[in-house]
Amino acid sequence: MEISYTELRTKEVVNLQNGARMGKIIDMIIDSNGKNVLGLVVPGVRKVFRAGEDIFIPWCNITKIGSDVILVSLDVSTLTNVTKSSDMDLGKHGSQCCDDNDYL
Repeated sequence: MEISYTELRTKEVVNLQNGARMGKIIDMIIDSNGKNVLGLVVPGVRKVFRAGEDIFIPWCNITKIGSDVILVSLDVSTLTNVTKSSDMDLGKHGSQCCDDNDYL
């Protein structure tokens, strides 16, 4: 399957675990070799007088990319924000479901 970032960012992201709408994609994380998509970034919950922290979704947690929605399966208690993950190896954190074959 081939899909452009421009197409991806127009789709709403929905979490299958709790049915919550997570918003539209604001960024895509690619490995340093430029060969694999590690995951997507959606906006976090915005607070009054305080910006929310953006949420990293590992590629292996994407269940389905449809014509107008991206379905993901994320346990809300294990969400990783992008600012915390900047010091980590993005390919190795977050959900334990990811291995080298799970990336695009």
